Amino acid sequence: MPELSYRMLNIGSAPAGLLGLEELFAELFAQGVTPTDEKLADLLLAGVRKHNYVPKVAEKDYASALRMEYTRYYRRKQQGKAIVARDYGTWRGYPREQIPWFPTISEELCNNCGACLEICAREVYERDENGRVWVAEPFLCLVGCCFCKSVCEPKAILMPGQELLKNYPEKM
Repeated sequence: MPELSYRMLNIGSAPAGLLGLEELFAELFAQGVTPTDEKLADLLLAGVRKHNYVPKVAEKDYASALRMEYTRYYRRKQQGKAIVARDYGTWRGYPREQIPWFPTISEELCNNCGACLEICAREVYERDENGRVWVAEPFLCLVGCCFCKSVCEPKAILMPGQELLKNYPEKM
């Protein structure tokens, strides 16, 4: 059996590592499934479940996150852009995906002004098809950085506290 791709996604407000996502997206794209397809959520959940556990109570969060990721994938493929698996690197010797440092956006407070998009040089944020700002690449966020939070006038961006970082001493 070939080795499956591995990708970290922000599901709800928690990170989740998923196997086989790139393969699933490629298969759906090849079948002509569009981001607006009525059955997309069901196809994504069924495909992800082939190699991953999806808690019943988190299905809605998984479906939402997977739909957004597939939409990104679909747009990039249509534009002829390369789709490459991310290597998030390390921080203090720990794999970046193990450090729960990333922004979350309060949908109730966010006015979609885009200030976070402008200040973030790491391409953590994107706009969805409706123009709403979302956290597209949570693990590209620079550990310890809070610039986006500081420019967010409605205070819609939430970040972990700096004290969290004390749990990760430098690895030798």
